[in-house]
Amino acid sequence: MGARVLLFSSLLLVALPWIGYRYISEMKEFLLQGQEEAQLLAAKAVATILHGRSDLFYPVEEAVDIDGIKSALYVYPLDYPLEIDGYAGDWGSLVQQARTFGQQHLVYNRVGGSGEITPFSLLVGEHGRYVYALIHASDKDIVYRNPKYRRLDHADHVRVETLRADGSIRRLMLITEGEGQVSVYEMKPDWKQPVTGKPVYALFGVWRERADGYYLEMRLPASWLEPQPYMTIGVANVDSEAERRIDTVVATLDVAAAGRPNFLITRSPQLDRILQGLGSADAGICVVDRYRHVRAVYGSDNNRALCTQKDSVSDELVDEALKGAHKAASHSNETGGSILIAAHPVYANDEVVGAVLVEKDSGHILGLQHRSLMRIIVATLVVFLAAITGLMLFAAWLAYRIRKLQKEASSAIDEDGRVLVDHLNADRFAVDEIGQLSRDFSSVLLKLKSYTGFLESIPRTLRHEILNPVNTISMSLEKLESGANDPRLLRSARMATRQLEVIVHSLTEAAHIDQALLQDENERFDLAAVVSEYASNAGLKHGRSRIGYKGPDSGVYVVGSGLRIAQLMDKLKDNALDFADEGSRIEFELAREQDRAVLSVTNKGPVVPDEVLNALFTGIISGRPAENEAPHLGIGLFIADRIARQHQGQLEIMNLYNMDGVQVKLTLPVVE
Repeated sequence: MGARVLLFSSLLLVALPWIGYRYISEMKEFLLQGQEEAQLLAAKAVATILHGRSDLFYPVEEAVDIDGIKSALYVYPLDYPLEIDGYAGDWGSLVQQARTFGQQHLVYNRVGGSGEITPFSLLVGEHGRYVYALIHASDKDIVYRNPKYRRLDHADHVRVETLRADGSIRRLMLITEGEGQVSVYEMKPDWKQPVTGKPVYALFGVWRERADGYYLEMRLPASWLEPQPYMTIGVANVDSEAERRIDTVVATLDVAAAGRPNFLITRSPQLDRILQGLGSADAGICVVDRYRHVRAVYGSDNNRALCTQKDSVSDELVDEALKGAHKAASHSNETGGSILIAAHPVYANDEVVGAVLVEKDSGHILGLQHRSLMRIIVATLVVFLAAITGLMLFAAWLAYRIRKLQKEASSAIDEDGRVLVDHLNADRFAVDEIGQLSRDFSSVLLKLKSYTGFLESIPRTLRHEILNPVNTISMSLEKLESGANDPRLLRSARMATRQLEVIVHSLTEAAHIDQALLQDENERFDLAAVVSEYASNAGLKHGRSRIGYKGPDSGVYVVGSGLRIAQLMDKLKDNALDFADEGSRIEFELAREQDRAVLSVTNKGPVVPDEVLNALFTGIISGRPAENEAPHLGIGLFIADRIARQHQGQLEIMNLYNMDGVQVKLTLPVVE
């Protein structure tokens, strides 16, 4: 029992953290949905301010064609000035964002496509008054400049083109005789001869050879890119040191857009100022143009995962925003946390010119969920331990009470089956189920003791009742055998035989009364009519001075058998006549009390001892005087009690209050 209670309670307790987890998960989803809606509203607010401001995205005087924008070079903002040493270490993680140029960007091929090209990667950054560039060319055979040649195009070199304020093109060549600082010359349009032959010191670069090619890191003034932010970088490759002829030139331009420098995409200072006035400390804001170039970023580094190190954002969320839809989505960051991003389009003349992204780390929500789960787990463990301890103590207490009750119940009956006590003291007055079990067991013991007393009394009663007629028959037979010829002897023998028949008939009737009652057909009948008629007939038989009736003559209906009720009254009448004083009156009285009918039979005479009252309905109990010649086994009241129970009624016997007689009451349910 204890194990089952413990198991069942444990299952209920285990369900508590699961319910708490489900609640916290639902709360987390609710909070994330609220944060998503808030970020969509923030993105919409920023986009509303930028509506119609196409100048913030393309601040050049002349229109920029689509091909030019697509081939634009993105200039990363740098947090500090770089040391020009030909190494990529100080570029940090931006090296991963380097853009590669290869076959698609081949602008010159001397052998008509049969030679190998020299692809290169490019990274451009800006800090203060300078623009920085890092070039990594994949050239297995590096051909350095030979000072014996006057022409500068007889060695591997890098070409840089920018636009002056008047619209003319500035062409610069970076070339070197070996590792270290490069020489920079402004070149003529054919890239063969310098314009003046004097080096250009404003552009500074360092060349470093590597196993797979070389690095070229350079720095040029940012003023060269104002007001026209254009620049093209090309890598010229010479494979043969003997011939020293240019084999291929790969440039940052697409072949279709050759002839004009690349447009430079830089962060917009005006957009940055606007975002600084709108942003919040715990959220990041990113603005991209229609070609997914990042134009402005605001927010802490932890909240710029989407835009900080990308020049072109290709996320599906941005695609939806650039198509005119506002949307929110979440993704995981490097630490395993969740970042929520909301995107909203920016319009100018009913055309989408960019998108606003608002991203925020939802780690505080996950942290809140984690802390809540930990509190639930700790609380559940405490409650679980307390409940287990309480249940074990409660189970031990119940087991002690049950063992105590079992021990006392076992000792209530001896080895021979005799009932030693008629009640149990263990938990006798407890109000719970064990107390009720103790009281029920005491009731069973009381009935069992009464029944065993009844069984023990049967031999004595039958011996007393049967021995007298047997003795009478034996004496009569002995006298007849001796030759006596007295008719009284035959009459005595016949009378004794009749007494034996009466005893056998009474025992048979008592033994089969329950079976006989089950065979009766119940019907609705008038109890008042049956009782009044029976009392009237009994008065004719025994004298109206002996039998009386009080109550209605009709109108009290019950369900059952009228014949059985008459049989019951017959038993009660005979019992009353045997115990009534000589010449006293026996009173039948019928009354209705709400939904019950009460029939009482009262006689004046000796009272019944208290110890006999509770056993009169068990049978084989008789309180008649010994001089009464008729055999009486006390079965009449037993049969009457069975008839009353068959009719859903109750039969009880009691002494009158003035102790001058006895009253028997029959209570039956009435029907309308």
